Amino acid sequence: MKRVLLLCMTLLGGFAAQAQHPYVDINQINYVSPTDLANCNDTSAYFGDTVRTWGVVVTPGNVSEVPSGSVQGGHRPFLFIADTANGGNSGPWKGIEVMGAYQNAQGNLLPLPNIETALPGDIIEFIGVVNAYNNGTQLEPIDGNSFSIMGSTTAPTYATVPLGDLNDANQVNIPTSGEQWENSFVELQNVTVTSVIYFSGNSRVSFNVVDGNGNTINVSDRFLAQKLPSHQTVNPYSPQATGSFNPPVPGTFYTSLKGMVRHDANGCFVNSGTRGYELNPFDASHYVVGYAPPYISNFDRDPAIPTSNQTVDLTMNISDFDGTVDTAIVYYTSDSTLDASQFPGYALNLVSGTTDEFEFTLPKYADGTLVRYYIKATDDQGNDSYYPTTPVGASEPNFEYYFVRDGGLKIFDIQFSLDGSGNSPLVGQTVTFIGIVTASTKQHDLGYLYVQDEGGTEWSGVWCVGAGITNYFREEEVLVTGQVQESFGMTQVVVSNIQHTGNRAVIQPVVIDPTDSTAKANFGWEKYESVLVEYRMPNNAKLYINNENQGFGDYNVSDVVGNSDARSGRILAGRQSSSSQSSLYVQLVTDSSYATVDGEMEVGPIEVSDTMSMDAVRGILFYGFSNYRLLPRNNDDFIGLNVTLDTTNLPQSTISVEEWNSTAQVVAYPNPATDRMTIELEGGNITGVSLYDLSGRAVLNHTATEARVELNLSGLRAGAYILRVNDSKGNVHTARVIISQ
Repeated sequence: MKRVLLLCMTLLGGFAAQAQHPYVDINQINYVSPTDLANCNDTSAYFGDTVRTWGVVVTPGNVSEVPSGSVQGGHRPFLFIADTANGGNSGPWKGIEVMGAYQNAQGNLLPLPNIETALPGDIIEFIGVVNAYNNGTQLEPIDGNSFSIMGSTTAPTYATVPLGDLNDANQVNIPTSGEQWENSFVELQNVTVTSVIYFSGNSRVSFNVVDGNGNTINVSDRFLAQKLPSHQTVNPYSPQATGSFNPPVPGTFYTSLKGMVRHDANGCFVNSGTRGYELNPFDASHYVVGYAPPYISNFDRDPAIPTSNQTVDLTMNISDFDGTVDTAIVYYTSDSTLDASQFPGYALNLVSGTTDEFEFTLPKYADGTLVRYYIKATDDQGNDSYYPTTPVGASEPNFEYYFVRDGGLKIFDIQFSLDGSGNSPLVGQTVTFIGIVTASTKQHDLGYLYVQDEGGTEWSGVWCVGAGITNYFREEEVLVTGQVQESFGMTQVVVSNIQHTGNRAVIQPVVIDPTDSTAKANFGWEKYESVLVEYRMPNNAKLYINNENQGFGDYNVSDVVGNSDARSGRILAGRQSSSSQSSLYVQLVTDSSYATVDGEMEVGPIEVSDTMSMDAVRGILFYGFSNYRLLPRNNDDFIGLNVTLDTTNLPQSTISVEEWNSTAQVVAYPNPATDRMTIELEGGNITGVSLYDLSGRAVLNHTATEARVELNLSGLRAGAYILRVNDSKGNVHTARVIISQ
């Protein structure tokens, strides 16, 4: 009844729309001639036009699942619809994507009314602009009345399409045979998973599959069907609160994979890092498994960072979808000269009374030792799987690793990337560490909190987000607890607890040559991510602005004006938005419009020019949109600039190095300790003592009113801990202590 009433109401407004906007069917909107496709042109003849069309809904509105900070409500809805010809079933040029958010008179993006309740088989009228995103044709609404449900029919069916018609073996799209299936519901048959890609803090996943000829396509996750259990749904009409997808392992064979074909442009015939045509399943029934290797899940390493007195426990579940687990082996070594295929192997132990729980204990190693390991499981059909996942056909297995640290975890351990991915080896882990603030959220500073190992250089800095981060100044030492995550290529710690230690130290920047393209190539600057660095020429030659506008607020510096962009370093300033984190206290910008766009600058903008030179420039090295860029914290970070900038008057910490050195000091002994430890405070009284493990959990709390306290450590595991002592003057003292077995 509701849809009948809606039909009557929308028909009344439909006549006015018909007069303003011509009707064009989906086939006409999509069609591109063979000649244009052969010339790598897949642009619709109606690009930029406002049209009216009818289509049959293919994908339910309640299963679109794309988070968005720009759309009110945090979800960007969308539908795929098919030409009403042939009942809406898939066919060449018959499908199109409908973007479900419109801009109101105030400039805000809002979800289209009712779009998230649309069902497969609904017949809709849509008025919108023909546009494209990453070369994929889309209809974008002109207002809140662009979408109307006109009736219903049976849900559309899919078309079976050879993978080789879409992409080649290099995952480059083939427009001459594939473009006709863009935005269509298709089935791929007999494909094998080659690699599984986790991202967004392991809450999202995609995977690549190949056919028998090696042609490759990415299976992506724009719908609920492929969201992991850790993903919190954003579609308000979603049938679930979280995802529930169990990702495959490399080697899994699908007899059938269904979904919507989207275009993620990769240069047509040149692979530039994007995905070509991709497949997006939207229902759990779209994954039909023929056979699968063993599934390794719920892996855990305890402790994540051991001391030389600790063994390391590995636990996991290993099961098989279509048979039994034949063997389960852990390969590990402390020999840094060995390739992964040379690691010695040892059988995992099946936990008594279980069928799929396995465990193993890695031995103790000396302080500073690098330990590498991986798991291999084989089923009764000879199918192998690995943890961490290893792509099919890889020359060497992937591995995880850790350093033994008697002094406790460092930021280095969070950042150091041995596998070349740039991702932290501790993603998903809760960690506790001590570091020095190099950039803060305080006035006249960067606006973001960065912390660095004292005395650290490579791999020593990290970006901190989350709770309680606004109370800290540069040079202050802080004790941080939080969870490690990756955010668009940047390692972050999502802070759950942060405290002053009472110490203060000055961090000297790491000097790098911005013109050294060889050092920067192949992610060579990854080791400086989130580190305080200084662009400076080795011979102290001047740096010049050599590219005044690289887009998105970036400009370049080099030792020669007009030099190649490859021999230069990027700088970003004047923006603080969800995608451009830079200081609002830096005057040198690419465009004066940044005074009020993407944040409101607190200093007057000065547009850069190639007449400007400097001795050096400092800041935090940031990675985003496939580029490393320097984030100056304020005007003071420009050294020897030939342009006068405003004085920024950076607020200073109230903690004085001299005051701290003259206050009472904490002594903890013995250290390492076994069952007892004595804490003494010279020249004052202790009011409280707390002991934290490296996951940030308080394992011991003691209140006192004396200068000497004895702690009972019995029952605590061997390992590194953070000792926190409060004195009667309100000071906080911290130290790393070791409990041995």
